[in-house]
Amino acid sequence: MSAALQIFAIMMAVFLPMSLIAFISEYFKYKRSTNAKLGDLKKELEGNSTEEMEKEIASLKERIMVLEAIVTDRGFDLERKISNL
Repeated sequence: MSAALQIFAIMMAVFLPMSLIAFISEYFKYKRSTNAKLGDLKKELEGNSTEEMEKEIASLKERIMVLEAIVTDRGFDLERKISNL
């Protein structure tokens, strides 16, 4: 075996495990960060519960009904005509 081939084999024996360790550690760092982000998203999703949204929609519908009643009231139209004069 030539000297260059022996040096190459020694370099591979040293650098291959080191690069494998670096790859594995970076993988687990990535996995930890994505799990943390996933946890944050789950907390945000739980915070926006369906019940709260349904209650808000119901209150908005009530407000719209009141506004429609005001606008379609004859007195409102009369007041607007008077104020335009």
